[in-house]
Amino acid sequence: MKYFIELLQIALGNRSQLSQVPTALEWEGIFQEAQRQAIVGVLATGIECIPEAQRPEKELLLQWIGQIQLIESTNLAHQKRAADLTRLFLENGCHNCVLKGVGVSVCYPNPLRRQCGDIDLWVDGNRKDVMNFLRSHFKVGEIRWHHADAKIFDDVQTEIHFHATWLFNPVRNKRLQPWLNGNGICNATKGHDGFYYPTARFNAVYSLVHSFHHLLESGIGFRHIIDYYYISQTLSDEDRIEVCAELKRFGLDRFSGAMMWVLNEVCGMDEAYLLCEPNEKEGRFLLDEIMRGGNFGHYRSDNRKRNSATRMHALLPHYPSEVLWVVPWKLWHKCWRMVNG
Repeated sequence: MKYFIELLQIALGNRSQLSQVPTALEWEGIFQEAQRQAIVGVLATGIECIPEAQRPEKELLLQWIGQIQLIESTNLAHQKRAADLTRLFLENGCHNCVLKGVGVSVCYPNPLRRQCGDIDLWVDGNRKDVMNFLRSHFKVGEIRWHHADAKIFDDVQTEIHFHATWLFNPVRNKRLQPWLNGNGICNATKGHDGFYYPTARFNAVYSLVHSFHHLLESGIGFRHIIDYYYISQTLSDEDRIEVCAELKRFGLDRFSGAMMWVLNEVCGMDEAYLLCEPNEKEGRFLLDEIMRGGNFGHYRSDNRKRNSATRMHALLPHYPSEVLWVVPWKLWHKCWRMVNG
């Protein structure tokens, strides 16, 4: 873990070289952890910055380069499809913006190095009308309260969002939804790639809520952390003050403090970019979750897996006001899906 963290700090521009030259076995471990955390492309920038004598052996280096090329070509395809998707819904009267993925990659120094999954498009339109349009033209998969899976392209998976995200606690969610709707699509900016993406202030709230949501359900990895690292650096001082106040209003001050500790202590982010005071206790818990499970918690080997009672029990002392509402929300959501077919 030591050399992995050091290489991450180098990739983010907060360190110049590794403390020692890793062995071939240690380099293999770094590469495997980069895969688990879905940041192979980001750490490649770190390898390019370190002295040649510290770099991995040729065989691993070539393997790493091969994955970088795949990530970059996938991202180019995602950018094109995001523009196609944007145009498709605009032509049908729905303003929209891209969430996460390529929508956040614009904050990165090298957007093509961020590993993306599917394309999440948030549309401003009546749910019934949007669903009728999707069903009449494409194959629609699972439908949830906040989004529907739709097979629009053969090469990229897409999720069409009716709501950006949510909180399990109904009181806090009632505060969150108007803020998301009032600051999201309506303020989105069209980039040179042909799709709309939210403002930095919106992303600073949305991305943290999204990460928190994944922490409760399955887990988050360093890809979420690095997203927030670059989002934080795009904020003005005024933005930081307002975002911090909003996150506190949504009951996320404890998780914000945990995120700030990881960003500062582990990633080496300058204190000037922190939204609030780092919370070391919660930060160490968050770091443990990140390292145990990797990206989305896919690599957990313990019994604290997605939606398990053991997971809820572990999270309860840290975030009781959200954890206690997970089961009631899921029961409500099940009823909602039954009623809405």
